[in-house]
Amino acid sequence: MESDILSSLKGGYPHLTEKILNLLDACSLANAELVCRQWRSYIADGRFWKKYLLSKKVTSIPNIFSWAEYSGDNESERQHTKQDWMKIHNFYQKLEDNWRSASCRQQKIVNYKVECFSMNTKKIFTAGYVENQWNIKTWNRKSLHCERNFTDGEKLQIVSMDCDDDFLVTMSIDDWHHDRGDHYYVTPGYYRFDTIGLPSVSTIFVRELQSGEVIQKILGNFSRVGSYDNIFKICVGHGLLISHQVVGELPNDRVNLGEDVLKSRLDIWRMANAREFEAKSTVCLVPISELNLYYYPVLIGHDENYIVVHRSNPPRFEIISTSSLNLTRTIDAFDDCRSAKYKDGLIVSGFPQRGTRGRSCCIIRIWDAETGLCLREIQEPDPKLYGNGYHHLVGFTTNYLITVPDLSMFKKRVIKIRDLSAAIDLHSNQTSASTVLATLKRDLDKSRCDCFIVDDFQLVYFHEQEFVVYSFAPQV
Repeated sequence: MESDILSSLKGGYPHLTEKILNLLDACSLANAELVCRQWRSYIADGRFWKKYLLSKKVTSIPNIFSWAEYSGDNESERQHTKQDWMKIHNFYQKLEDNWRSASCRQQKIVNYKVECFSMNTKKIFTAGYVENQWNIKTWNRKSLHCERNFTDGEKLQIVSMDCDDDFLVTMSIDDWHHDRGDHYYVTPGYYRFDTIGLPSVSTIFVRELQSGEVIQKILGNFSRVGSYDNIFKICVGHGLLISHQVVGELPNDRVNLGEDVLKSRLDIWRMANAREFEAKSTVCLVPISELNLYYYPVLIGHDENYIVVHRSNPPRFEIISTSSLNLTRTIDAFDDCRSAKYKDGLIVSGFPQRGTRGRSCCIIRIWDAETGLCLREIQEPDPKLYGNGYHHLVGFTTNYLITVPDLSMFKKRVIKIRDLSAAIDLHSNQTSASTVLATLKRDLDKSRCDCFIVDDFQLVYFHEQEFVVYSFAPQV
């Protein structure tokens, strides 16, 4: 066929050719490829298949190119072939099927107590006390092999960590349990009674991932008060480095917990890159007295627009602008929902609802940080499952809401997977139970130390000394 409509349009009106072909569905595109070599050559270069597959949300998943072992790590301006796009599409379909059926590979990768952990698109990082020193281990997310083992080189206890694809940030404090020769047991996450109120030094290490070099070391101060699992938090990303800690007003003396001398504080650095920091900014959150000693504000996440903090008294979320560092809005949280996550403009929280005879269910709420609206309330209704003093674990991916119910003693953990779009649909008639797509049972009893992080490809779960990776990404 030497002369046809497609060739004519390509000659003088190429934009019309693309508009026409972009209207075709997958079946029509495949049939059009069979007309002749010219049509096949023009259609199969990938542009029109890309258009079709984008409409199916194939690339709504961040980093799907690298996880599908595509030659490019992300979408670029170069032309992709039909085979490239179909490979991504097939990976996406298998990934979605795995989430919706809770089909995954499980592997335990750590056999020691992990104090904190984090992950970026390619690595998982764990920190714990191993062989009489604090170690950080780097794990490949696909093979789950340990690739590197290093320490900060000082006898400091690592209490928080976070990372992006370029560098790892850790926050460390004086290691009173080991450095001073104390041989009696101290509950992890708590200070010895005789150290409470003492001013102490915290250290933030910024480490370049490619070389492993520590390129920033930032000293700060804090006051030792009660549990430290919530009062220390380090977050990095979106051009910001944020630390949260409790600071005393009397740096050289032991603080008096009967007075309002403690403050919960955010220290914020803007980062051009890992080596270029602007001057530190500080946001003071709230004075802390003996009466609210265990109800600190908790930093639950940030993005390029907002920093989100949860406060317990009264329960609320405070939305802080990343540009001005001023309070933008306050959201009434209804309950002390200490299990909460913020990402991509959404807040997810979980809190046990108390009835006349104790706890009757857990309420999971999804909030829009931009408007302050509660988009959905989801009830976990079985009162026989819930214990006392614990909270649901919550998290979410691009497409799914993940919850781990707060079970009573000797009950097994059940990870529930929900359709996130259905869960936040204000007009949906689905009940709380019908939003559950699949469940994944964990053969573990409850623990105060349980926590997890999740993205579109893996869920990393920590329980006691069990550190398990659930891989939903299909093997390619």
